[in-house]
Amino acid sequence: MADCRSVSVPVSPVTLAAPSRATAREQRLTLALVAVGMFMAVLDSTIVNVALPAMRTSLGATVAELAWIVDAYTLSFAALILAGGALSDRFGAKRVYLAGLALFVGASAACGVASSVAILVAARFVQGMGAALFLPASLAIVRSTFDVPAERARAIAVWAGIASVAVAVGPVLGGILVDDFGWRSAFLINVPTGAVAFAGAAALVRAAVARDVRQFDWAGQCVGAAALGALCFAVIELPTRGAGATEVRAALLLAALAAGVLVVVERRARHPMVPLAWFRNRVFVAMNLMGSLVYVGYFGLLFVLSLYLHGRFGMSARQIGLTLLPFALSLSLGNLLSGKLHGRVRPVTLMANGLAMAALAIPAMALALALHAPWPVVWTAMAAFGTGTALSVAPMIATVLEQVPADAAGVASGFLNAARQAGSLLGVAVAGAATILLPDLTDALWAVAALGCVSYAIAALAARTAGRAEAAQPRR
Repeated sequence: MADCRSVSVPVSPVTLAAPSRATAREQRLTLALVAVGMFMAVLDSTIVNVALPAMRTSLGATVAELAWIVDAYTLSFAALILAGGALSDRFGAKRVYLAGLALFVGASAACGVASSVAILVAARFVQGMGAALFLPASLAIVRSTFDVPAERARAIAVWAGIASVAVAVGPVLGGILVDDFGWRSAFLINVPTGAVAFAGAAALVRAAVARDVRQFDWAGQCVGAAALGALCFAVIELPTRGAGATEVRAALLLAALAAGVLVVVERRARHPMVPLAWFRNRVFVAMNLMGSLVYVGYFGLLFVLSLYLHGRFGMSARQIGLTLLPFALSLSLGNLLSGKLHGRVRPVTLMANGLAMAALAIPAMALALALHAPWPVVWTAMAAFGTGTALSVAPMIATVLEQVPADAAGVASGFLNAARQAGSLLGVAVAGAATILLPDLTDALWAVAALGCVSYAIAALAARTAGRAEAAQPRR
């Protein structure tokens, strides 16, 4: 493994408390408890997809409004998750984890009782804010709890595996809940689950408390959020308002200007959101690019598949969830396989091969659905897609964390998650646009499948680039 300290990264003084090493039982309980919160955060980025047809009927929502219901959560998640990582490093991962979890649970209750699209979108935005706080904190807790590298790698694999299961289980669980209890139950289920997770984490989790004395980069955070929000608005609203609409043009201009200002602000900032030296590390850059591209393809496909299965096959929410079950199984098995292969296969090799397999599976899956092929054929393609995706997740996270100092784990994990959520945001926005511009659902499916295939193929190339850069780094 490359020496992460070979990368010169200016890090401000940090004082770390040094609790006694947790026992194996305490480590397992800590991992389980933070995983519950993380599971809910990831689950809510997918569970809503199978509820879209029911929301459309109940609230009278348009396709653009459905995209906003999905992307409001992702937008605040992506825009603020880096701040969540920085706050975790500064005020302590456990404290930030509990604060974010409390906000998430309250917003979930608001989603469950929302009476209009506007209220639901607003509540989803706040829900994403809570998730942005506690998700990077959960990974920082895992990082500080497992201080032996081999144990840490296995714990991260479990953490990533649970996250992948949440991504896949979302459609299945959502389908059951929506059919039996209505779409509101997809949000209300977070309330009792979150309350239990909060109580357990407050009582049992212990983690090193970091007091980071560097100033928080408010300017960079605000400008970055403005750029992402403006881009999201433009992509979602363009199909319905048209490219000539003043609002769309203004949003695109704002996004471009904010992106330019962000570069200037971060170069001049005394304490930028992310240490700029990290971007001279080609492995770090390649891994974050890869994570973003994978989420573009995955969540774009998940959005259009839910609408396609409902529109073309007349499936209910439960049937959609069960049809997508191979994703859940293959993602789980893929993560287990990834853990087994750790230490035997280079992480970058595992990622590149997995992503290449997934890239080939995407058009195969679209073709099988378009031709109404036997379901075992469709499920085989889904399983290949899920397995290939899963093989990339844990090695990607572990590789990113190995490139930065241990006391910056919160910022590093926050940046990785921001990159991935930005990819999800773009994937859903483009999928929504394709569904509006291409009324024939089969055409929309093919368009989004092409996007996913290209995204995964480029991600595989990024992984191979990271492999070459990692091999060039000095060894321990």
